[in-house]
Amino acid sequence: MHDSRYTLMYLHMYDLHCHILPGLDDGPKVIDDTMAMARVAAQQGTRVMVCTPHRKDVGENSSVDHVRDLVVGINRDLEGEGVALEFLVGMENHLDLDLPADLAAGKALPLNGTRYCLVELPFFGRPNYLEDVLFQIQLQGITPVLAHPERIEAVQNDVGLLAGFVERGMLSQVTAGSVVGHFGKKVRSITHSLLRQQLVHILASDTHFPAGPRSPELREGVEAAASIVGEVEAEAMVVDTPRRIVEDLPVEVEPPRHEERGGRRWFFFGR
Repeated sequence: MHDSRYTLMYLHMYDLHCHILPGLDDGPKVIDDTMAMARVAAQQGTRVMVCTPHRKDVGENSSVDHVRDLVVGINRDLEGEGVALEFLVGMENHLDLDLPADLAAGKALPLNGTRYCLVELPFFGRPNYLEDVLFQIQLQGITPVLAHPERIEAVQNDVGLLAGFVERGMLSQVTAGSVVGHFGKKVRSITHSLLRQQLVHILASDTHFPAGPRSPELREGVEAAASIVGEVEAEAMVVDTPRRIVEDLPVEVEPPRHEERGGRRWFFFGR
């Protein structure tokens, strides 16, 4: 275990997964809550947030143009208030059969217009098209960034699934609150195992509200991760790797590390 006596006072962090735009999905309903969330994030040391409303909600109730307009307007408000934070445009894209075509048509958005796309696997079940759709996305030159795999049933049941995706060039984004137990003991245990197995590349808030377990606070989760993987790796998850993603630069990651249990190698969690 690494020394956990560690603070992030001087880090300028990037948050690649947040539901912070008002009135779009299950995040804040009004601009006042958005601004409150932004102030909390800035106080934490976050300097860039990629706004990732749910693709389904945007497609059914809003538009991509409205998302872009909101980001432009809120960035103007942030600057006017002196909040040291910048919003960028993205989307959380639920994996379904339409996702490759929607990406090609601009109905599904990558992260800040880059080669990287935040993809949410189904929370329950393991559809037979899972691998094929992800491969189709990769054929478009897009790298899937898999959102909160620690809370996805298929990964909880078989971590080898996530390891295989990483070995095929995909990236993994874990929710910072999962590291400290905001989603329960099981998710916390799985998250710690993913960290030990080098299956976590990005930590993000997945924030929905100004306060509580879904707040934009990143520090506690990053400090908890640092106690497992060390300061350098933990910092990379909120600074170096997400910065390279929003700047559309290549990201290189270490191969997954098998975790030894009772003399055997495991990529599996029983339910």
